[in-house]
Amino acid sequence: MGKTFKIKPTDNAKQVAREARRSNRLNSIKDQLESAKVSSFEQIFAIISESRMATELGISFYAFRKKVQDPGEFTVNEMARFAALLGVKYDVVARFILERVKARTNSKVFRD
Repeated sequence: MGKTFKIKPTDNAKQVAREARRSNRLNSIKDQLESAKVSSFEQIFAIISESRMATELGISFYAFRKKVQDPGEFTVNEMARFAALLGVKYDVVARFILERVKARTNSKVFRD
């Protein structure tokens, strides 16, 4: 009687699957931002973890968390990286961040 061998996915196949999941998550966020259906970072973090997003943006987790709590702290460069990561125009991310700033402040500057 012959031996049976289990076929394991190769490391390359695992990497391809991992990249596909990453791409699907980022595309989902992109679609939601472009259609203005996202109204909070929590909705983004339901799709991709806060720590993964910080890593993807090249920001330390604690600095990213601080910026999420006070969106006015995001730099233009960070918003540009966020837009590039998702494949959206800069103004889509800038609008999202500005809306988060407006929601967190009582300043007359941000009233419509």
